[in-house]
Amino acid sequence: MSVLDLAIFLRIHRSGRGTSAGEVAQTVGHWFDCQIDPREIERSFPRMVDAGWLVRRDSGMRATIKGRKHGRSHLRGIVRMLDQGTKMLDVARMMHVLQLAMIELDGEHDDDDDQG
Repeated sequence: MSVLDLAIFLRIHRSGRGTSAGEVAQTVGHWFDCQIDPREIERSFPRMVDAGWLVRRDSGMRATIKGRKHGRSHLRGIVRMLDQGTKMLDVARMMHVLQLAMIELDGEHDDDDDQG
């Protein structure tokens, strides 16, 4: 999962509904402070679906349990990478600093609410 994949996944997961490439591109572009072409986001979807991180629904892309588990490990990895092995950063505290509640990606929730 690349940094862009993680950003795409988090945007979709946080929406709580089906999400389009245009919506994701707008938000991720804001996060990264640059223009993101929705076609680039759309090209990521099939690979992320094949990996089991996303599912395609009539209403748009939805996050999966497998994606949350994968994303959670990547977020923790990013914090540990920033820590550079010093163990001076508390991962849970750093997640809070990053404004990512640990429970956001934890738990065994349904992959999506709409089966359409």
